[in-house]
Amino acid sequence: MALGIGGVPRGKITLLSGKATSGKSTLAALILARAQGRGRPVALIDLLHTCDAEYLERCGVRLHDLLVVRPEDDRQALELALTLAGRAELAALLFDPWSALGSDRKTQRFAAATLDRLVGVLARSGVAFLALAEPPPLWRRLAGLSSSALAHYSALHLNLSREKWFRQGPDVRGYAATVTIAKNKLGPAGKYIETVRGIGYRFKE
Repeated sequence: MALGIGGVPRGKITLLSGKATSGKSTLAALILARAQGRGRPVALIDLLHTCDAEYLERCGVRLHDLLVVRPEDDRQALELALTLAGRAELAALLFDPWSALGSDRKTQRFAAATLDRLVGVLARSGVAFLALAEPPPLWRRLAGLSSSALAHYSALHLNLSREKWFRQGPDVRGYAATVTIAKNKLGPAGKYIETVRGIGYRFKE
């Protein structure tokens, strides 16, 4: 509703950015669960080997229709991204997290070259490609190195920030998050939408 295009686009790159606990992983999990609703599998490239299967299942992801890949290094992760992106039987592919890729020049050049090829691969396969990223550290921003090839190649960029926790006694029951539609090549920015599990997303341009 907020995006004006019926949801996250297939055959395109979607960037979900934000600090830790901003809600980007939860939103990604909800998107994967929705993608599975049409009876098709989804895949996750778990770069840091931190996938929480129990939490994904609580978000509605069917684990028997989820392929989790744990690459050995950055280059293998990028190569697997290209391979899986070409698998038309997949509804969606999540790269978690893109920002963990090495910052050395060689890795960044390979990542940019991968993104350049990825655009064409996704257009042919129709797979929805999601990538999670955290903001670059302060020293990189001060040095003028905050620009991201991923942001450039993405058709949709949602930036998330957590506003507050919802608590019931000592337990956390959810949270409110603001989602800024930083980029949307396919439609207008929305204004407000609420998701399940007590997580409210307020959209703005």
